Amino acid sequence: MKLGTFEIEGKTRLGAFEGDRVIDLHSAYLEFLKERGVKEPERKAAFELPGDLISFIERNEISLRAAKETLDFVTGKGFQLPGCVYSLSQIRFRASHRPPKIVCTGTNYEDYRKLIGIPFSPVPLVFLKSPSAVIGHEETIYLPTGYGIFYHEWEFSCIISKRCKKVPKEKVDEVIFGYTILDDITARSLEATNREFQPWGKNIDTFAPMGPWIVTPEEMPKNIYNLRTLRRLNGKVECESNTSNMRFGFGEIIEFVSNFWTLEPGDVVTTATPPAGSFKPGDLIEAEIEGIGILRNPVEAVEVDLRYARQIDLKEVV
Repeated sequence: MKLGTFEIEGKTRLGAFEGDRVIDLHSAYLEFLKERGVKEPERKAAFELPGDLISFIERNEISLRAAKETLDFVTGKGFQLPGCVYSLSQIRFRASHRPPKIVCTGTNYEDYRKLIGIPFSPVPLVFLKSPSAVIGHEETIYLPTGYGIFYHEWEFSCIISKRCKKVPKEKVDEVIFGYTILDDITARSLEATNREFQPWGKNIDTFAPMGPWIVTPEEMPKNIYNLRTLRRLNGKVECESNTSNMRFGFGEIIEFVSNFWTLEPGDVVTTATPPAGSFKPGDLIEAEIEGIGILRNPVEAVEVDLRYARQIDLKEVV
């Protein structure tokens, strides 16, 4: 199942994406319950199939079952269910949810590590990215003018299904709700000027595009550590890699992180980027991961205060 959030008529809704359609799950489940003659269908629908993804994840066993019943119901209706089924051309994509936290991993792809000459680390290199930077598929990334070069880092990521700590790598599947793509947009010039500027350069508004949706595990290819990945700039493939190039998988990363940090439902955990590339205002960037799809975002410039760039003597460092 492909789950995500979309907007139509000014309202955001939780949807299941099927081909060129999206099903408003909460509304469709309510129609399903009414047709079955369920008493107080509004109350049952609000609990079993809520309209936001965090609530859905928190009660995922109940909600996933209800979502599957809903999809069967809608399919049986030939997708003819007014007010519940929309074409993708009618909607605007939004970020699936606002994660409690985003746990990013650095320098985990051997092809990229060797390219940039970073020393091997025996443990995952993790850091946090701000949830306030999250945007959705096809939403605009805004680059602050005068702050140098920016990199497109594109990362195979998972969504945590439940509150957990000290998760053995052998049991990591028990705490993964699904998979998505997260772009760790980075102000490379800030990072290169002073490593302590990395949090500044990674957490600027719109610097965490995520999507286009979350794919539940049963719909992913059997071997998630052999997935083709692509990075495009203005329609041209600039890099092709494979998740087989990762040193640490979700098991090792989550086992390491959960020894020290409690993970919450809806948290995002990334696996770092294959070889990244620069981009600028006016560009269109895309990240594609086999089994998930394509995350696409246009890029624009935004004016900000240049005093800070002058104060740190910022230079454009490639």
